[in-house]
Amino acid sequence: MHKTLMTTRWLAVAGAATLLAACGGGGGATATSAGPTLVVGTDVPVTVEQSATGVVDFAKTQLAATSETSDPLVLGEAKLATDDASEPADI
Repeated sequence: MHKTLMTTRWLAVAGAATLLAACGGGGGATATSAGPTLVVGTDVPVTVEQSATGVVDFAKTQLAATSETSDPLVLGEAKLATDDASEPADI
């Protein structure tokens, strides 16, 4: 009886180890494509809050990527930067 109990426990441990290994464990060493840091709760990069140049660059990117089927952007509480002293930029 004792031998059967020990065998059952070892099978349970081996099964649990197999299940944990199969789920991947979340691994943190994988390389992901890191895009721009976004303003919390929006689809807007933080550069639009830091400089007027960031706003213009973001606008140019959005104009180039506009399509009839793209999802709308979440603007949320993003505050666009302004600069009254710089020259106007072409979009």
